[in-house]
Amino acid sequence: GKLSVVQVKIATGRTHQIRVHLQDHGTPVYGDDVYGLSDWNKALSSRKGILRPLLHAQRLEIDHPVTGENMVFEAKVADDMMGVIKTIWPAGEKLEIL
Repeated sequence: GKLSVVQVKIATGRTHQIRVHLQDHGTPVYGDDVYGLSDWNKALSSRKGILRPLLHAQRLEIDHPVTGENMVFEAKVADDMMGVIKTIWPAGEKLEIL
C-alpha cells in the first residue's frame, strides 16, 4: 500500500523534526497540512472526519527543570488514529501501543 505505520525516536526535540524529515523522504505524516499531501489530507477529512496530523507521542521522557528528576509520560493512541491504523494495517490492533 501507500500508507505505513512507523515508530520514530527523536534525538533533539527540534520543532517539526519528525514531520520535516518524513516529508523530505517522501513519506509525509498523514493529515499534516504544512508538510503533507493536500489531496490525501482532504480524503482523510472526508472519509474519516480527521482534521489533524496523525502523529502521536506514545512516550515522553524529560528531566524536571528544577529537581532534575527523570519524568516519564505515556499516552495511548487516540481512537481516531487507531481506527486509521487498523484500516491500513489490520494486525495493528495487536501492536504494543498503549
